[in-house]
Amino acid sequence: MEDKQSPVLIQVYMADDDGAVREELLARQIGEDTYELLSSPGLAQNLARGDIVSIKDKNAPAEVLKRGGNFCIQIYADYISPEDVTALENDVIRELDGTLDGLCEGVLALAIPAKNGMEKINAFFDKFREKTGVEYYYANVYKNLDDDSDETLLYWWLDS
Repeated sequence: MEDKQSPVLIQVYMADDDGAVREELLARQIGEDTYELLSSPGLAQNLARGDIVSIKDKNAPAEVLKRGGNFCIQIYADYISPEDVTALENDVIRELDGTLDGLCEGVLALAIPAKNGMEKINAFFDKFREKTGVEYYYANVYKNLDDDSDETLLYWWLDS
């Protein structure tokens, strides 16, 4: 049996375009099919660092059992200068008590505590967008992940 305190890499289902697509995330196993996410995803939706999730079906999205209190902010760009990434990471830590959880070329994943409030978070990332021209997205706030035009919010952060 694995040590449930040691970090493990888990596969999180994202899509099934021509075969299942999964993202690998660092997690802590806390039950047979239950994990605490130790990082926010760069591509998968509806998840963030600190969430407790169940993965019983490898071909379906992870079920969120308990929110960890973080928004997952995802940024996609063809290129972001190393200086801008470093400045963003430092500012996120200092101003929002958040973390840069993942970086792969122009894809960034950040965990931002919901206690900051969406207004403050939006203002922060709006400044980043104005400076760099790069858009940001909340990955774990929308109810209907299968319909990009449906912006119905989950409002889980109101309970945090």
